[in-house]
Amino acid sequence: MSKKIPVLLKPYLRTEYAYDKLRVCGKCGSYTVLSQKLCPVCGKRKLASVPTLATRHVKRKMRSELLFAALLMLLAMFFADSALWLGISAATGIVSIAALIWVQSHVFEPQLRIATDQLFARDQNRIRHGLIQDIKAAEGLLQAHPVQAYEMLREVNTLLRNDPIKGLQTELLQLFVLRRDMDLLVDSLIMDGFSAHLAGYLGEVAKLNPELIKERSIRYCIQYEPQIRNMYNGEFILAAVAGASVRMKRYIELYPEFIRRYTHKFPNDRLERLRDVISQNPGRFPALKLEADEVYRRRLGSVPTQEGSERHL
Repeated sequence: MSKKIPVLLKPYLRTEYAYDKLRVCGKCGSYTVLSQKLCPVCGKRKLASVPTLATRHVKRKMRSELLFAALLMLLAMFFADSALWLGISAATGIVSIAALIWVQSHVFEPQLRIATDQLFARDQNRIRHGLIQDIKAAEGLLQAHPVQAYEMLREVNTLLRNDPIKGLQTELLQLFVLRRDMDLLVDSLIMDGFSAHLAGYLGEVAKLNPELIKERSIRYCIQYEPQIRNMYNGEFILAAVAGASVRMKRYIELYPEFIRRYTHKFPNDRLERLRDVISQNPGRFPALKLEADEVYRRRLGSVPTQEGSERHL
């Protein structure tokens, strides 16, 4: 097994919408999700976010509407044949422009969403091509700069999620010394097919930061349990995930048999947590209670009764 390398990963910047990370070059129209300053295609410093581009489009459209309204007012004033009609034309024009500004301010957000949708519909092939180029750029750094390659693929995975990209990410993550203080992702890496790299990563995360193990991770381990058991340290991976799941009563209710199969490998704190939940719900998990009590008895030689005394076995 190759020695893992200590690394420092940049924090993952989360955005409200996935497309907020997408940027487009104002010069050549190429798209990228990478956090570089220069366009990867033309090299110009013209990259702007999609929301910024859509905002520019909406504002330009609204300015055109205002200019058109002002032009109509000026034409009406030009053709006015008396001072009275000149004043009426000017007053009507000013009121119309003010009303238009008020309407525009209230429809700006809906117009922005429409402009964004139209941009995606128009440039979907160009966006996909840009993401593919980002992947190729990351692949070129896999050997020499694995940390940078992982961070690039992590950004691509925001918009383009498939098993090959996730597989590359988890393969790279298995090269690194992981720490609890790292900004680690889990749910976005869950694949449709089996991956030994993903299984190993889930086992590490379950030990480092159990809060990151959620329903998708547990279901993945149950789905591919036979394959994971055949891995080196496969049972320890499954036990770590099962142990992480006992932190929530809901997971114990959903997956009691999975948890029961690995209770004998739980560390003492996970075993105590499991027995606490079982004791608070008498009669709910009979098979799980028998297994937990048996493991406790083998380790400590006694099983506390519900009244708090110990029953020696």
